[in-house]
Amino acid sequence: MTTLEVMDKLNPEQQIAVEHVEGPLLVLAGAGSGKTRIVTFRVAHLLQLGVPSSEILAVTFTNKAAEEMRHRILQLTHKSVLTCTFHSLCCRILRESIPTLGYSRDFVIYDEEDSEKVLKECFAALNIKEEKGQLRSTRAQISQAKNALIEPSGLDKDEKVLYEIYDLYQRKLKEYHALDFDDLLFLTVKLFKQSPEILELYQKRWSFILIDEYQDTNEAQYNIARLLAAQHKNVFAVGDPDQSIYSWRGANIHNILNFEKDFPGAKVIPLEQNYRSRSNILEAANALIRHNKSRYEKNLWSNKGEGQKIGLYIAENDHAEADFVVKHLYKMHREKGVPLSECAIFYRTNFQSRIFEDHLLKERVPYIIVGGVSFYQRREIKDMLAWLRIVLAGTDFLAFARTINLPKRGLGEATLEKLRDFSSSRGTNIFDTCAHIVDGTAIFKLSQRQLEGIKEYVHIISRLREMVKQNRPIHEVLTEALERSRYLAFLREDPESYEERRGNIEELVTKASEWETEVEHPSLAAFLEELTLKSIADDKDMSQDHVRMMTLHNGKGLEFTGVFLVGMEEELFPHANSLENDEALEEERRLCYVGMTRAKEYLFLSASRYRYLWGMPRMMRPSRFLKEIPEEFLQSYHSSPSFVQKRQRDDITYDEEESAFEVGDRVFHKDFGTGTVKKVYNTSLGLTYDVHFPQSNTIRSLVAKFARLTSAT
Repeated sequence: MTTLEVMDKLNPEQQIAVEHVEGPLLVLAGAGSGKTRIVTFRVAHLLQLGVPSSEILAVTFTNKAAEEMRHRILQLTHKSVLTCTFHSLCCRILRESIPTLGYSRDFVIYDEEDSEKVLKECFAALNIKEEKGQLRSTRAQISQAKNALIEPSGLDKDEKVLYEIYDLYQRKLKEYHALDFDDLLFLTVKLFKQSPEILELYQKRWSFILIDEYQDTNEAQYNIARLLAAQHKNVFAVGDPDQSIYSWRGANIHNILNFEKDFPGAKVIPLEQNYRSRSNILEAANALIRHNKSRYEKNLWSNKGEGQKIGLYIAENDHAEADFVVKHLYKMHREKGVPLSECAIFYRTNFQSRIFEDHLLKERVPYIIVGGVSFYQRREIKDMLAWLRIVLAGTDFLAFARTINLPKRGLGEATLEKLRDFSSSRGTNIFDTCAHIVDGTAIFKLSQRQLEGIKEYVHIISRLREMVKQNRPIHEVLTEALERSRYLAFLREDPESYEERRGNIEELVTKASEWETEVEHPSLAAFLEELTLKSIADDKDMSQDHVRMMTLHNGKGLEFTGVFLVGMEEELFPHANSLENDEALEEERRLCYVGMTRAKEYLFLSASRYRYLWGMPRMMRPSRFLKEIPEEFLQSYHSSPSFVQKRQRDDITYDEEESAFEVGDRVFHKDFGTGTVKKVYNTSLGLTYDVHFPQSNTIRSLVAKFARLTSAT
């Protein structure tokens, strides 16, 4: 494809971005503005200018996005360019250069379950009694520290216990020749900062760097991007601060907002034409997001026409809300011909799905909950992959512990601990230690049953290793492991789940067979590496004709003909945890913006006056986000539109608007201070409110037209 043919497919702003060659550039790619096209066409343009494909690096956040980008570039140019996730990139770098940090190149990557097992060992070794939930919270703290590039020694002095656990955890990982998922980023930054000559090697290798979803970068990813681009400055970042919704996992919106400061002389190009949604949806979303301060100004527009107004429904209770959603969803499907798979129900938190599931089941509308357990996280899959891991690396104690009793061989946790300590004292890995026990060159006290069990285990692993040495296909190694371990017999002990689990294993064997035909140099290490990286990702099956239900966070990057954004109430959305923090509240508004801009044709927003929350019935207030959307874009489906269409202004008094406040609203009185509305009713004097004032711990009845209350929110 010629440059002219490529440019014919672009609008003027896209064309400017694609033709940019040297120097830093930030593309503000609004929702539905064709950002993937920009990245792929930019790569095609660089290749047509004569830039070698080996000097171009494109980085994104998901395996799916990376694969789609790679495929599009291949179709456009018939050339392969390295397109990968940050974690895959770092894995590649560490495979080459990690010995500088004292690690072996044949490291394994531990997933969440493996990491927690190592942490459990640390708790035991340090004689720390594990409280309920402490293991997971400690794991999260260590993860946050690594993504913020904080070593154990960099923790606050009052975090002594965390320091001891974190420090021992890192030493144990190194002992097992293992990295956790966060180490891939953490150690890459450490490598670059400790070894300028290695950093320079990679800076020279990739002279043009493209980064997708730049607003989602955390501290580690941000440092990797800046360090790699520090020499040539040819960094092409694509992102949208209005869609930055992942601060809870380390993403920092200021990375994209500070792009011009970090890369002096950078150009910024906004892409404002939306190819997805109708104008009513976009203009409403624009009006909402303008209430945020931390953003680059842009205004999405579309030439797809005005479209239907946004449906607004304020239900009396949560059952009525669910009933409205299901009926209108099915009406959309039946009367407008919209496939169920093109319809989505978005909610803020997972617990909200239950009542919608009940109503969908009642009406026999098929649905899928997006974000369930990934294929690669299922127990039987992890068991089979553990067999391959111990075949690959005898140092992998967690893989050994997972497989040694499949089936039962009489080796309990106490015996395994003693075996591990014995192995460490001899300076050999766990598998070699077992082999030495079997051949008599190492003496370790075991019962006859245990000795026979270890002998059988060593024989199985030795046979599988021999197959790997012979370069036998991985799917054959998997099948051999399945048969020799008698794993299916183990699964038959649970007859209810047997067929499903067996089918999953069969699918894993199929996956191995397909994978070997797709890669140039298949190896067991590469296979395990890919599946470990994929196991962290959230693979979504969008192929069947079912309604999609998901949290708003899971909806990022997707689009649907019809969208229902439900539960839009204060303390639910925006979430209660965000109400005291301006930055958190702005992120909640961005989350609402993301949800709205998923819709192509039809968008419905709903809330309930009354619902059960945390086991308690509660009166609810409409979300402030509903009040920030101009009335001209809304069509109300409830009987009292004034419930939502009141404007939220600090200067509102009841002389101006008689029904300005609802139960739960915080209000200010010049004599009594700030209070909360507890009851709304009419008296002979007019509209009256019972307001609780916490300073005096009293409830006062105030007549609206005399009290002159103002909003305290």
